[in-house]
This record gives sequence, C-alpha cells and structure tokens, in this order.
Amino acid sequence: MKVSTEHKAENKICDSLDVLNCVNGIGKDTKSIQGAKVKNAYGPHIRIILSSALLQMKQSFGRSMFKFCMLAYPLFYGFTLYMLYKEHSSTDIMAYVMLGSAVSSLWGTISFSSAGDINRERFMGALEVIFNAPSKFYYVMLGKVLGNTVLGIGSMVISILFISLLSGSAFQVIHVGPFIGVTLLGVVSFVAVGMMLSGLLAISRSTTILMNIMDYPIMILCGIAFPIHILPIWTLPFSYMLSPTHFLALARMCVGGIYSKDAFYHHLIWLMGLTILYVLLSLFAYRMIDINARKDATLGVV
Repeated sequence: MKVSTEHKAENKICDSLDVLNCVNGIGKDTKSIQGAKVKNAYGPHIRIILSSALLQMKQSFGRSMFKFCMLAYPLFYGFTLYMLYKEHSSTDIMAYVMLGSAVSSLWGTISFSSAGDINRERFMGALEVIFNAPSKFYYVMLGKVLGNTVLGIGSMVISILFISLLSGSAFQVIHVGPFIGVTLLGVVSFVAVGMMLSGLLAISRSTTILMNIMDYPIMILCGIAFPIHILPIWTLPFSYMLSPTHFLALARMCVGGIYSKDAFYHHLIWLMGLTILYVLLSLFAYRMIDINARKDATLGVV
C-alpha cells in the first residue's frame, strides 16, 4: 500500500512537470505542430506532382516524335534562323536566333505536350482513370506539364549551344541578375500556359486540330524571329495577350542592354499579370472539367 502511494505521488509529480514543460515551451510546440500540419497538408500534393513529372519525362522521352521535337527540331529551326541572320551583328544573333530558337523549342514542347497528353490519355481510355484516382486531377496534370517543361528547358540549352557553335560567338548577357529573374518568371508563365491549354483542350474534342494551328501562329504573333512592330497593327493586341511576347522583349533587353527602364517594367508587369491570368483560367478550366465530368460523364468520349 505504501509502495502504491509513492508511485501515485511520483506520477503526479511527473504529470505536473510535463504540464509545466508544455506551458514553458508552448511557442516552440505550437510552431512544430503548425509545421507538421503544413507538411501533412502539402506533402502529398508535392509527391503527386513530382511522381507525375518523373513518369511523364520517362514516357515522353520514350516517344520518337517527342525526341524529334526535343533534339532535332531546335537544330533545324536554329540553323534556319542563323542563315537569315548570319550577316547581322552578334547582338541580333543572340536576340533573335539564340533566344528565338530557344523559346520556340520550349513553346513547341509545351503546346504539343499539353494537347497531345490529353488526347493520348483519352484514346487509351486512361483519362477517366486518372480523373477518378484519389490524387487530384489538377496536380497530376501539373506534374505532366512540369515534366515536359523540364525537357523543354533541355531543348532550349541544346538550341543555344548549337547556335553558339555555329556562329562562333558565345551567349553573353549584359544584365545577368535581371535575366535570371526574367527567365524564372518566364518558365513559370510557360507552365501556366501549359496548364491553361491542357484544361481547355480537355474540354474540347478537337485537340489535334487545335494543337496543329496554335504552334506557328503563336510564334509569329510573339515575334520569335523578328520584332512584333513589323506585323500589322491589328495583330498587336493579340501579341500583347501572349506572355512569350513580353518574355522575349525582357530577355532581349537583358542581352542587348536595357535601353529604357520604363519599357522594361512595362513588359515585366504585363508578364506577371498574364501569368496570374493564365493560372486563374487554368483553375477555372479544371473546375469546369470536374463539373462536366460529374454531370455528363463524357470526359473520355472521343
């Protein structure tokens, strides 16, 4: 009886010490609990995105057409642009040949993958399976677009290296810091474009037609190989609604020199605003996909 009383006293003392320790360390414990909640909330989504991206890169690189778009297309397009600009200055070669072929390679990779992946999954009968999986459909498709974007960045590097060897001039940047920031923002914008296109094309049944007509017209409107001011004036509003237009303008200013800070910030604000707009449109498109798929059950209908 005496022993049990002593054990009870010790347990009470231990409980009191635990309470005091919790009270004294409440700020630290709260932070750790909040950190655990954040990790548990976003950890599964990040794993879904990374897993989808890795699988997409393996599948994409296993297709012959994608290998051509990633490896051969930048060489042919870059060689064609170089033959047009070989008599121009090295600044023009960097601005229109190197950057133009690099952005066209990335745009081709994203545009074809955004439309092609949806169409491919639909024909294989896997689109409904992906949609009904426990993982959210938006995160799975975001991983696919990110995977293709990583491969597209590799295509950009191949294009710049090829033009550098062909022209004998290195790729030089005057404003390195702004160029890195603009490049990162541009990649985010391209990912947002890919998500928006994949969402809109998932609703449509004419993905193949849209995939083929949005490649070269978009590159022309963005001024990949020439300044957009030589286009008809009625096309300028369409050019300004495309984020590659402003990304190219900012990148060319970083390469050749920022001649006007007002012009630089003007294009920067446009690029940021369009990126936000594309993200909102992609969320809206995937919300419509969710509603229509649950209502009509025709997501996989060809």
